[in-house]
Amino acid sequence: SKLKFPEGSTLCGVILSSDKTHITNMCGRKVGHPLLISLANIHMDIRNKGSSHAFLLLALMPIPTFTHPATQICSVLKEHLFHHCLDIVLEPLKQAACFGRMMSDPIGNLCYCFTLLVSYIVDTPEACMLACVQGCTSLVITAMYKDFGDPDCHLPCTPTPVYPM
Repeated sequence: SKLKFPEGSTLCGVILSSDKTHITNMCGRKVGHPLLISLANIHMDIRNKGSSHAFLLLALMPIPTFTHPATQICSVLKEHLFHHCLDIVLEPLKQAACFGRMMSDPIGNLCYCFTLLVSYIVDTPEACMLACVQGCTSLVITAMYKDFGDPDCHLPCTPTPVYPM
């Protein structure tokens, strides 16, 4: 189904990015997990320059440590917590994507905006965590590592909508 927006409304393509980052290496080995946000209508050459500050810190995601001896359980709990925190942090964006929101442009004019997620920039381990797959599993098709290279056509992974259509 095709999305329909009110006439005169503005689509704001949202780009998210996240990656675990080492904050300190010498004392304490502190790690941070920033969630950054930018807009798709900012030209890529400008957005990708660190000095342009086109990406803003949206949230600092938690990095929990568990004492449970079963590392697989700890891994599942970490991923569940990350997804839950994403759900909380992105709720206002999901509401604005679904129902729209009045926002001001750089000049100060009010616009009725819809914030659609158009891209999420991550490395491969984080992409696996976001897609809820582990090990040697494909992110884009329903194939396990044993199926790689076989002549069979595998079904694509299909996302569930974040908001009702």
